[in-house]
Amino acid sequence: MNKNVSVAMYIRLSNEDADISKNDAKIESNSVSNQRDLLMDFISRHPDLADSNILEFCDDGYSGTNFERPAVQQLLTKVRQGEINCIVVKDFSRFGRNYLELGDYLEQVFPFLGVRFISVNDGYDSAKDNGITAGLDIGLKNLIYDLYSKDLSKKVKTAKTAKMKKGEYIGSFAPFGYLKAKDKKNAIVVDEEAAVVVKRIFQLAAEGNNTSAIAKILNADGVPSPARHYQKNHNNKKWRKAKGDLVWQTMAVLKIFKDETYTGKTINHKREKPDVNSMSTVAVPREQWIVVPNTHEAIISEELYLEAQKAIRQISKRKEYKIDNTRVLYGKVKCGICKKNLQRSHTKVPYYICKSNYYDENSLCFHGRTKEPMILEVLLEAIRQQAQIANKAEKLVLKAKEKSESEVAELLQSLRKAQQYLERLNALRIEEYEKYSDGKIGKDDYLKQRGMYNQEIEQTSSQISKLEADYEIQKLKNKESENQFVEHFKSKQEIKELSRDLVNELVDSIYVFGENQIEIVWNFADDYEKIMEML
Repeated sequence: MNKNVSVAMYIRLSNEDADISKNDAKIESNSVSNQRDLLMDFISRHPDLADSNILEFCDDGYSGTNFERPAVQQLLTKVRQGEINCIVVKDFSRFGRNYLELGDYLEQVFPFLGVRFISVNDGYDSAKDNGITAGLDIGLKNLIYDLYSKDLSKKVKTAKTAKMKKGEYIGSFAPFGYLKAKDKKNAIVVDEEAAVVVKRIFQLAAEGNNTSAIAKILNADGVPSPARHYQKNHNNKKWRKAKGDLVWQTMAVLKIFKDETYTGKTINHKREKPDVNSMSTVAVPREQWIVVPNTHEAIISEELYLEAQKAIRQISKRKEYKIDNTRVLYGKVKCGICKKNLQRSHTKVPYYICKSNYYDENSLCFHGRTKEPMILEVLLEAIRQQAQIANKAEKLVLKAKEKSESEVAELLQSLRKAQQYLERLNALRIEEYEKYSDGKIGKDDYLKQRGMYNQEIEQTSSQISKLEADYEIQKLKNKESENQFVEHFKSKQEIKELSRDLVNELVDSIYVFGENQIEIVWNFADDYEKIMEML
């Protein structure tokens, strides 16, 4: 290998590895640093790998039961793009513990893409098998890894359940108003500054203020939102990269006053994975929650908590509107400043407003109302104009497509002729060997004729490779010539009214910047640019 070839080191450390035992020697051997050292030492001792471009992909804290991991997805993307020629892992379980998926990659995907796969501790190197894929012993190892992973997950789940029943706090982050205790594992302590805000939120709710009103009051008084608080006081990694105004909003307030943790209870098992390989969780019925009272200092009393819940329920007893599936612009109208969906009124003449103004009086978003009939009128006329462009460009697109199809057909014909000629050359070379074997021609004549055929076969094979590459490129160009903008907008010049399906087909978003100031973002924008270049 050389610098033009890339070797990928893949490293994975799961939460299960860390949870079972911090001092276990086997677990320590799986640490990120030890895996990295092992792989670098292996690569340095193999000359065919040492001179390559070495890339590292690391998933820290991810289970190997599936391939939905950031680093492994990046790795597989580069593999598909032909940017990686070899993958090196500590053992098969690091790459994946689902033996069916892992088997697919070892037996089919990597051999097809010409990617070498090395598992150091398993002594497996696909390049040394002379094209033979992983055998029965590898399959059995992968099955064992899969079963081990499921068994390990059950043990971890059992250990976590035991901690839950003891009232230990096992969440990754403490709720706003608390901090993870530094001197005691799985415990939380009061964050005095944030706790004052929590108390105020419950008191405001108990006084009859709804979530929007509470958010507006906090923003007006300059009270830092949870994100601002953590960034300023605790450098919390959860919020470190958060951007934007980070003001109080309804959901942040709602999340706080629905959390019974503030009454001194530890509540766990509100959600769970349906199975080991699942990436998502499902809600658990209230009666199955694990609730342990008096596990930490309470910020509010049980009485205040119940009083706030009762007051909010009273406020919520207003008319509930069902989603109108006939709404033409549903989910499309957004604020041009904060990019959030605008709220639609339920009045006789519907209008849109940006709710950010409710939370933050200093918001730069448009404070007025944008009437829906105006947006519909502008959108209808804009679609007609786009349709005019599509109709004009249709002939140009059709002409380009016909030309592309003709070039594809010519390349295919040339490719088939070259393949037929190659078959003929191989047949003639065999025929010459048979003549030599039968004593009809001498050795010198045979070697001379074979050399001529070999040279011609090599040239023809090279020609076929080039034609195949040109054919694939031209097929791609042919596909690109199928302009989606034209296909979707043509024949819509005479439309009289809009439907929800039509808007979903043509429109990505409609941004409102001010009174009578909107921007329509179309679907198929790239194809539209191609059309404008043609015209």
